[in-house]
Amino acid sequence: MASLSKAPCATCGNKAVGIFRCEGCLQVFCRKHLNEHRDLLSHQLDEIVLEHDTLQQTIVENKSTKNNQHPVLKQIDEWEKNSIRKIQQLAEEARQQLKELTGTHVGKSEDVLLLLLFIYLLIISI
Repeated sequence: MASLSKAPCATCGNKAVGIFRCEGCLQVFCRKHLNEHRDLLSHQLDEIVLEHDTLQQTIVENKSTKNNQHPVLKQIDEWEKNSIRKIQQLAEEARQQLKELTGTHVGKSEDVLLLLLFIYLLIISI
């Protein structure tokens, strides 16, 4: 911010000669208005830093709280629950069918064995 120049001050116009040039905005200021300009820039920078910190905090909070609340994640969770429920239902149906089939076959097998035993006893007794 310190270039020597003979241009008028950007703030007070032709009333004072600018002695410092702001390298950021390229305007020339007298000593009084240079300090005001510097204070203004400092205030603007403070606001930007505060806004940056607030935004960064918001991002951090959103990352930690919204990871589990993302709509697609909710859909995946629901799909998982439905899939597990369907698999459990199908497994139970398969168990019931197996019980019925084995119960029927075991019952028939027992009947066949009893019939064979009866026939055997009849044959032996003759």
